[in-house]
Amino acid sequence: MSHLDVAAHPPAEHPWTGIADLVARAATLLPEQAPLQAFVHHNTLHAFEHLPFDDAVVRAGRLFGTEPFQSEAAFRRSLESGRIRPGDIEAVIEPAGAGDDDPLVPDGPTRRRFRAIRLQHLFDVPRGPALGWLLHETDHRTRFTAGLGAERRTELLRQARRDWSGPVAPEPDERALRERLLGLLWSRLEEAAPPVRSAARPSPRRRDRILTVTGLDPDELVHPLLIRLSAAFLDQGIAYWPMPERDRGFLGAFRRLYGRAGGPPARFLRGLGPELRRQEAESWSAERTVSWALGELAVPEHDWADAIQATLLSLRGWAGMMRQFEQRPDRAPVEARPARLIDYLAVQLVLDVHAARHVAVEHLGAHATVAELDRLPGPREERAAPAQPDLELVYEAFVLAQVMPVDTAVFADTGHATAWLTAVGSCDAIERRRLLHLAYERRHRVGVLDALAAHQRIAPRTAPRPRFQAVFCIDEREESLRRHLEEHFPQAETFGYAGFFGVAMTYRGLEEVRARPLCPVGATSRHLVVEEPVSTARPGRHPGPRPRRGTWSRLIAVGSRTLARGSAVTLGVGAVAVFTLIGRCLFPLRFHRWSRWFGHGGRVTPLTRLAIERVPADEHGDDLLRGYSVPEMVELVATTLRTMGLDRGLCPLVLIVGHGSSSLNNPHESAHDCGATGGGRGGPNARAFAAMANHAEVRAGLGGRGIGIPASTWFLGAYHNTCDDSMTYYDEDLIPGRCRPEAGRAKEAMAAACALAAHERCRRFESAPADLPPGGALTHVATRIVDLGQPRPEYGHATNAACVVGRRSRTRGLFLDRRAFLVSYDPGGDPSGSLLAGLLAAAGPVCAGINLEYYFSYVDPAGYGCGTKLPHNIVGLLGVMDGHASDLRTGLPWQMVEIHEPVRLLLVVEAEPERLTAILRSNPGLNRLVVNGWIQLVAWSPDRDAMYVFRRGAFRPHTPESTEFPVVGRSARFYTGERGHLGCAHTTAAFEAAVGARNEPAGSAVRVRELP
Repeated sequence: MSHLDVAAHPPAEHPWTGIADLVARAATLLPEQAPLQAFVHHNTLHAFEHLPFDDAVVRAGRLFGTEPFQSEAAFRRSLESGRIRPGDIEAVIEPAGAGDDDPLVPDGPTRRRFRAIRLQHLFDVPRGPALGWLLHETDHRTRFTAGLGAERRTELLRQARRDWSGPVAPEPDERALRERLLGLLWSRLEEAAPPVRSAARPSPRRRDRILTVTGLDPDELVHPLLIRLSAAFLDQGIAYWPMPERDRGFLGAFRRLYGRAGGPPARFLRGLGPELRRQEAESWSAERTVSWALGELAVPEHDWADAIQATLLSLRGWAGMMRQFEQRPDRAPVEARPARLIDYLAVQLVLDVHAARHVAVEHLGAHATVAELDRLPGPREERAAPAQPDLELVYEAFVLAQVMPVDTAVFADTGHATAWLTAVGSCDAIERRRLLHLAYERRHRVGVLDALAAHQRIAPRTAPRPRFQAVFCIDEREESLRRHLEEHFPQAETFGYAGFFGVAMTYRGLEEVRARPLCPVGATSRHLVVEEPVSTARPGRHPGPRPRRGTWSRLIAVGSRTLARGSAVTLGVGAVAVFTLIGRCLFPLRFHRWSRWFGHGGRVTPLTRLAIERVPADEHGDDLLRGYSVPEMVELVATTLRTMGLDRGLCPLVLIVGHGSSSLNNPHESAHDCGATGGGRGGPNARAFAAMANHAEVRAGLGGRGIGIPASTWFLGAYHNTCDDSMTYYDEDLIPGRCRPEAGRAKEAMAAACALAAHERCRRFESAPADLPPGGALTHVATRIVDLGQPRPEYGHATNAACVVGRRSRTRGLFLDRRAFLVSYDPGGDPSGSLLAGLLAAAGPVCAGINLEYYFSYVDPAGYGCGTKLPHNIVGLLGVMDGHASDLRTGLPWQMVEIHEPVRLLLVVEAEPERLTAILRSNPGLNRLVVNGWIQLVAWSPDRDAMYVFRRGAFRPHTPESTEFPVVGRSARFYTGERGHLGCAHTTAAFEAAVGARNEPAGSAVRVRELP
């Protein structure tokens, strides 16, 4: 059966009646990746969230042929470097119950001790022919295993002398003793070994059986054609010749195109034309076509669910994109196509039928049927042979018997030998990697929680009185910007909120032709906000949409793909293209600045405003309301300010800073943008929120709700480009005169913080010198984003590992290495917990989705990620393929995840365990993520330093382990010269103007380690 346990029982009246349900259930396994411009991070294994994480990754690995955890080689390096400590391994080995402390064999290790030693002694177990060669062509069975300690070697030789049964004179030498001991050990284990396990259940796909018995792969015939058809059907205006009849849907267009007289030229498609014409004439539905094809492929009805699932997964990238166009046509970059997944399946199965018929005819003759292929014996099928012992298990047990504290003589008893083999088999490669992964995560979790606790003990009680406040997205890339801002200008107070700032809108900018949603994927935008020019704009031409330039660009782009115009374009603009290529590659920053000046032609950008307020309450197409009403704006601003705890104590200036990313030659650019805006840029949302908060009627409405915004307070929208660390400010001409001096100081402080944030980022770039100054760092990152040959313009969310939900006062001055999402929440202003419930319902899944996509793309870059960028080609504005034809590659490229540490999100929430328990009970989606272990939840008491980790269905107290905590003046002192991941540290610069002693109590267990 399929992983979804779907049974196919079509009614006898119409065999295709249940097909649609089978397709819908199989569709849940397909990637949910949107087209590139709307790329939003999500849990790669969303279909498995109903399972515990450990079980889900293993089951998904079997289904997709992917890896569940890092390799043992990677974990071995972590052990050698100290990233995993022996104490971590001891802590993650769960007790097995009664008899857990009994030795596995007489005087041998207990189960827990056996596993602890096994996890610290990792070695490669040869498989298949490699093991056969090792056993028969080398002396591996008669010499001690590599890395055996001197003490254990002596003990084994002592056992050999004790049990020696040969001549006593002369005394046997070490070689004779060793060969005798190891020979007996091997033979005893081999005699007790279980037989090799039988192979897995054969695949229900006819293609797999054909490949087994003939050595020919029908997918090599079908997939190239199916890829071309899918790409042409979904194409977003890139192709010169659009696919005809697309308005009929994928199956209808396929029938019209390939059902024409004369037929397609491929040999395996002979007879396809008449078949398609017959189906169209009889008005066959996609369901009937699928049922007919499964029958032609001789797939039993009880295997239909599995066959449909396996067929769709054979090109799951393209199948998933068809599903995306069917479910979310609003995400289409240019124009939605009438795609249906069941149409795609029908086309694939029709092609599978003809490919299978072609192979049958090639092997069995002109009139052979597909079912007759079952008569052919497979190349490896043999008559019943005696069961062979599992030599791979024997080898592993043989090595471990030498390494572990066990008397080899006990294996003379078959029962003890069997018990030893059972213990070895129960700690197989998957189980070892699971436990090592838990230990790997534990070391990170302990480090972060201990740092949070230590930071509370040594940080000053109060921060400097703020002169301005800045609200950033919760994005972990903004963690360093906030920290550097507070260090450089301690009178700044920062907050974190989801980067759409509560403004779930559809937005169209001044130069944009189409509007796009700027809101979380799970939210639905009901409001259209348009950027409009001010009638009193400054002198200068209005840039607006430039149709003439667009027309010429398209003519050149399309003409370059044709024979006649392509030659003319090559001759006409070839020299210019060479000049452009040289400039982009050798002088990227200088050429970019020149081309921008040339492209804008010295035009002055006009003043613009966002049409925020809805005067007439009419709709504007697609059921969108043009702007917001005043009551809607009041509710939006009130909720956002209260959630952050910013509904009181407002400064004269409040910055609202959205973020995004821009880079050249980066297909996955949207993956670097703001996930809270659905893969868009958060600048317009920040600008819209600031405009709402400055609105006089909105402020009056807020006053009625107990939120008094002083008349002297001004909200200023801004945009932070995380790729080059530049800042853009909106509507500066509206800043009142009284706020202009403070705005100038804030902009200077932000500029300095951006330079320091760029400096911290550069330590992870191998091309950046270790002694790069902050000023040079800005130039370096600005160059990276316009470098045509740069595959790493920025690392995006790489290294994300934690999320802290709580007051900034508890993390201010804490170096978190750009690894933590920071969500502002004041438990004192939320007595009922309703604000926290809403916050976790939004932030938990979003941050978990980012974290898990990075996890899976790292542990299996080819299976879950899209591999290296080097062979990628963009297809139809949809996604990337390897070379000219491949499955649509989903997930993240290796260059985005190569420095990542694959750990599940550590979600630390400033709340009591009882409150979090109640929130989990009321939110099934969040409860599923927490209880099944997709995220690690920690309750952090608001009034105490106590922390509680959610494990095995309950919150359990965390006991700090670290006794030392580094303290530095500024972050740069801690990270300069370092390339890899760093731990946490306390920085004093963020408190330089504060009054108040440290919180360190008498007798504190934390030892401060001040760094120069």
